[in-house]
Amino acid sequence: MLIRLIRSLFGVRQPVRQPLWCPVCGSEQASFAQLPELYRDKSRLHGFVHFGKGEMISLETYTCTHCGASDRERIYALWIDQQIEKKLFPKGTRAIHFAPESALSKKLKGMDLFDYKTADLLMVDVDYKVNMMDMPFDDEHFDFFICSHVLEHVERDDQAIKELYRITRPGGCGILVAPIILGLEKTVEDPSVKDEAGHWRLYGQNDHVRLYAHDDYVNKIRRHGFRVEELGERYFGEEVFRSLGLKPTSILYVVRK
Repeated sequence: MLIRLIRSLFGVRQPVRQPLWCPVCGSEQASFAQLPELYRDKSRLHGFVHFGKGEMISLETYTCTHCGASDRERIYALWIDQQIEKKLFPKGTRAIHFAPESALSKKLKGMDLFDYKTADLLMVDVDYKVNMMDMPFDDEHFDFFICSHVLEHVERDDQAIKELYRITRPGGCGILVAPIILGLEKTVEDPSVKDEAGHWRLYGQNDHVRLYAHDDYVNKIRRHGFRVEELGERYFGEEVFRSLGLKPTSILYVVRK
């Protein structure tokens, strides 16, 4: 109280807090919750040394408390909205969303724009049951895809990327994102490790089969023909990143055929 009084007497302005917003649900007075403690506790228990070093995962502002959208869903929704404003997604755009995040999927389904389909191997409420290493779609069928935090689960990620390239039409694009660890020089992958504790120790999650390093990840995608755009804070702006609760090191990987 005393500090505020002194500031008012001497004309010292208090910093204005930047409002938070969520482009998934449209809330302009959003608030964000931290990543569940489960992941920190499991990482500590099993000796995962890279906890908190993820390129995108924001530990303190992970989920929107209104719609449940994760940090990555918020940056995807922002980019998609920007493409729509530029009229780069015409009505009827064929889109497929692999392992669809619920909040983002709800937003896209509610748009009268996309011919929108969902796919996953294990999820129940999807349009297609799909093994990403051998997909049942025609060549060059889709204009746009979202494949987020899927490749780290797939036994042969090269084959999955090859399939994504095959089903994407020339000129089409996709959001292709996986967990990437800052400072990791080489992707961690050990097929001999089969137990749950070993997966937590190496990869930070029991159902992951690799932990990506940035250069390995980008080069792997390029080898299969995609062009890769890396869109980060410089592209979107520092104020936008802060208002969306995004980690400054976050990168959106957009691939084009």
